[in-house]
Amino acid sequence: MALTWELGEIKDWETVTRVTATADDPSNAIKVGDTLLNPVTSALIWHTMNVKIGRITEANADEFWARVALVEKLYGASLGNSDGPRPITRDDVRAHIGLHCNVVTEKRPAFVKAQVGYFLDRKADRFKDETRLLAEQAAAVIDPMEVK
Repeated sequence: MALTWELGEIKDWETVTRVTATADDPSNAIKVGDTLLNPVTSALIWHTMNVKIGRITEANADEFWARVALVEKLYGASLGNSDGPRPITRDDVRAHIGLHCNVVTEKRPAFVKAQVGYFLDRKADRFKDETRLLAEQAAAVIDPMEVK
C-alpha cells in the first residue's frame, strides 16, 4: 500500500510545509522560485512509518518526537545541511501537529520491540559478515616462507 498524507489540518500548512527553491537543480527539474515540500515535512511524513504513529496531535506530539529521537539515535539524523547532520526538533514536530498519514498507530512496546530488534539484528549480521570477511582475508594471506 502506498504511503499517503494530508497536510491541511496543520496550522499555517501552506507556510509550514512548503519552501521556495533558491537555486536551479536541473537533475531534479527544479527551478528558482518553484514551491517544494519542506524537507522537514517530508522527513516527518516518512517517520510516521518508522515511529508507527499515523497522526501527530497535541496529545501525542511528545511521544512522536520521543520515538523520532530514538530512531535518529539508532540510525542517524533525518536531515542534513551545510553544517552537517540535523535531527528533527521538538519545534519541528509541534509545527506539524495535524499531519496525518495512512499509517496504523502502534503502542510503545510494539514500536520499541520492532526498532530495537531490527537494530540488534543488523548489528549481529554485521558482526557475522565482518568475521567471515576477516576469515577469508586470513585464508588468502600467503606465507612468504612458502613462496619458492
